[in-house]
Amino acid sequence: MATSLHISFELESPQISSARVAGGDTRDTAAAVWRALAPLIAGQPLMRLSRDGGKNYPERHVRRLTGELPGVPAAVQITGKDGRVATLCLDLDSSRGPVEEDASGLRTLFQACGLRWIEDCSPSGGMHFYLPLAQRIDFTAARTVVEALARRFSSLDPGPHQSAKTGCIRVPGSPWKRGGYQELTQPFSEAYDVARRRNAAKAYEVLRSALKTELSAPTSASALPGDAQSPRLGSDSVLRAEVERIARHGIFDTGKYPSRSEARQAVLASAAGRGWTLTDIRQRMLTGIWAGLTALYAKYSPASREKTLRREWERAGEFCRKMRLSETGVKTPRKNDTSQPNTQGGQASAAVEHEFLRSWELALQVFERASLHNSRDGIGKRFLLRAMLEAAHKKGSRFVEFGVRAYAIATGTHPGTVAKQLRQLATEESPIRLAGEGRGKHADLYELVIPKALRAASNEVSWRPGRVNALRPVFRELGGVAALVYESVERSPIPLTTRELAKDAGLSPTSTQEAVELLAAWNLIARSGNAWVLVAGTSLRALAEYFGVLEEVASQIALYRRQRAAWHAWLDVRQAPSGILATLMDDYQYRDEDIPYWPDDFGEHATLTALAL
Repeated sequence: MATSLHISFELESPQISSARVAGGDTRDTAAAVWRALAPLIAGQPLMRLSRDGGKNYPERHVRRLTGELPGVPAAVQITGKDGRVATLCLDLDSSRGPVEEDASGLRTLFQACGLRWIEDCSPSGGMHFYLPLAQRIDFTAARTVVEALARRFSSLDPGPHQSAKTGCIRVPGSPWKRGGYQELTQPFSEAYDVARRRNAAKAYEVLRSALKTELSAPTSASALPGDAQSPRLGSDSVLRAEVERIARHGIFDTGKYPSRSEARQAVLASAAGRGWTLTDIRQRMLTGIWAGLTALYAKYSPASREKTLRREWERAGEFCRKMRLSETGVKTPRKNDTSQPNTQGGQASAAVEHEFLRSWELALQVFERASLHNSRDGIGKRFLLRAMLEAAHKKGSRFVEFGVRAYAIATGTHPGTVAKQLRQLATEESPIRLAGEGRGKHADLYELVIPKALRAASNEVSWRPGRVNALRPVFRELGGVAALVYESVERSPIPLTTRELAKDAGLSPTSTQEAVELLAAWNLIARSGNAWVLVAGTSLRALAEYFGVLEEVASQIALYRRQRAAWHAWLDVRQAPSGILATLMDDYQYRDEDIPYWPDDFGEHATLTALAL
């Protein structure tokens, strides 16, 4: 099992006499404070960057924490891979309550408990308090203490401590979204001393005693972050959204699960009942996908943790065996029922159609570079056409009949966007044409064609090893540009420079540079001299699961299935039951039987199109 991480920065005692990182101070001063304090506050040496000015800190922008100050807002990870917390991080938000009043109350409380703290503020008026701990505490204990403080101080947002996987906070020195930096409100020498000579366990226990009343209040899972209706796809089956949230974030309803033990057992029993193995569980805990479950075992030593996990897994297996004996029937996996393309347009042999589709693939490559520019819309159209090519190959026909929802699953876009793109692409110069308008339960029929201009140009293009991929699940999170760059690296027999990758993928140098940095950060590609090569050991599927992509796809398929069923019912009776469509769109409630199963043959490099067939 994962053990406690050691942050190995070479720290030298900074000389910033009584300095404050105020909004008007230089970047050099902010960088020095960041370098000194960020690794001492973080639970593990990771940070999340925000590319939208501090609104979101998504998974795909996780980077290793270094001593170099980021150029954009950055937040450090609070919980370590061992499920423990090194620093209690308190976020006072002016939109929630009186910050100054609560800050004064926190100082009084900390002084009474014998605690030392670090505090800073942002130009927006919010404040952060940090309580560095000499002994790391497990995630659940940290969360309950922070939530208890939030019950006493209304401006305190407990969010950073409410997910073992995603919880993070901006620390002193971090850039602010509108200029300036997160600034200390105390002399730097004092803050640095608190970070190095951390609070003893005794003072922390005094704080817990002072919060006895607040700690006794039950925690409701509905009040915590995370989508309670967010199903996921597992090893070869699915877990309930509730237990998935426990596993990922360590969040559970104390009214339903009185202790961590019951919450852990719920996860293990659900996994055992779906046919998972103990190896599946260990893998997700070690890779950080199930950081919440790891956190629920954090009070045990590594050796005891493994024994406890094995013992509880055996207990979960025995429980499932007893449940099966008491059941009168067994549910079987259901296949998803997205729109089925119908092959139309003649009786051409499979060999002829296959040869045509290979020629169409060459024409597509020419069309991508000549007509689909390096824009979000252009990238989206490239993957829409690739999804149509994959569907045609699997059906053995150049005619494809998909609904826009099926294409939306295949490309990770909105059905309305797909409909617009199809209309724009169905022109004389495009490699598709509308062969028949949809009627009733049938979607529009499109034919893959090779216009004269593309036929001449494609004749000059030589075949390359590898395949032109539709969108693979992990790139629903990392983006289409990263997918195209990865494909170029993947297909090239030799390492390619960034400039060569831009030319090969038909992208701009700037977007290509950003993509290679993103791919390298997730260990998908690596440098070889001044060029890039594929990292063979990194699993695309494991990363997709880490990002939660499979959950999103499952939710999308389940919703579309219900909408399609309602539409078919309306067609059958020529009138919809009162309010049914509005209800489905506005307040969809997932049920276990609505969640699709991941296909058994869904391999490492399978695309989202496979789920739409």
